[in-house]
Amino acid sequence: MFAVKGHIVTPDGTIDGCVVVKDGRVQHVCAQPPDSIRVVDYGVDWIVPGFIDLHTHGIGPYEPKDEQGLAGMAQEAIRFGTTGLLPTGAAMSVDQYVQLGVSAAAVARRVNGRAARLLGVHLEGPFINPVSSGAMALSTRRPITLSEAAIYVERIGAMLKIMTFSPELENGLELIRFLTSHGVVASLGHSVAGGGQLRAFVEAGLSHVAHLFNAFAASGEKEPGVLQAGLIEHILVEEALTCELICDLHHVAPEIIKIAARVLGPHRFIAVTDSLYGAGLADGMYAFPDGAPYRISDGVARLCGGKWDGGLAGSVLTMNRAFANLVQRCDVDPVHAAGYTSTNAARVLKIDGETGSIAPGKKADLAVLNADFTCVATYLEGDLVYQKQ
Repeated sequence: MFAVKGHIVTPDGTIDGCVVVKDGRVQHVCAQPPDSIRVVDYGVDWIVPGFIDLHTHGIGPYEPKDEQGLAGMAQEAIRFGTTGLLPTGAAMSVDQYVQLGVSAAAVARRVNGRAARLLGVHLEGPFINPVSSGAMALSTRRPITLSEAAIYVERIGAMLKIMTFSPELENGLELIRFLTSHGVVASLGHSVAGGGQLRAFVEAGLSHVAHLFNAFAASGEKEPGVLQAGLIEHILVEEALTCELICDLHHVAPEIIKIAARVLGPHRFIAVTDSLYGAGLADGMYAFPDGAPYRISDGVARLCGGKWDGGLAGSVLTMNRAFANLVQRCDVDPVHAAGYTSTNAARVLKIDGETGSIAPGKKADLAVLNADFTCVATYLEGDLVYQKQ
């Protein structure tokens, strides 16, 4: 048994005190540690629940194209306080999506120690509306067929956690029902559906939205000077939906994040990175798996060449910076920010009884952040798996 001391963020508030850890789990949170136990004192540093990222295409010099890349992502993620993640595949062939899931399962079985948990995989595409494909290659999109979806469900199995697609496409409702019947989270993304269609999607089982405000149809005017409620507005007020937001302040402006936080409340907002290969590295030229180039500069990745030259390619966000942006730039209470970066994602994955918050009985998955929100230490089930040198 030992204690970690600092400025602790719990579901009930913040406290300057100690997280007492025994057998890898939080025993209790208190102002003063029990006598005669070892105390790791981080002074005034933040102690928050280890971050959970539901949407990441790469981090550091790694991307999820094979077991080596997946293991690298898991090892790199802990440097930023992330203790669980869903490697995300996009613009892939059937075999590549399947291999992502199979490889992630293999890595999850053998990786232990100094690496974040691979909690499953997130498939973005291939059933994407070409009108709202964003940075995804159109050549890889395909019409919705339940036969292809069945391949993923059968061959990836329990590692398939989330599938993002455009449900307004033909067979969209059937796909929602199919996925949810197999325990997969059906997620709306890259969509130009009308707001009036959303209720039918939700009734079929849709429960999640990928990167809200990005690759969505803009709301239009019902008549001159009168704004109509489009898909985004319907999503915001639909209580059944959890919503990812890329909190790098480039994909979604701080003012919009503030609005979303107020409307979505404490339980529906999920901060994600949607990060690319190169996140956390120096500025420079990088490339997607298909070879398409992008440039990272001043904290943002932009496409190079082609029709969308200069457009956003994806983020280079890390989860500790998402937490920092929420607290520092978007006026989000740290308790809610911890929910957005950990608790709510754990709830989507149905593991919130085990992790996602600092509470008695839960795994001692902790991120320690200094005054500028740099991660200085990460604990996984009470083990110190990262310490900044």
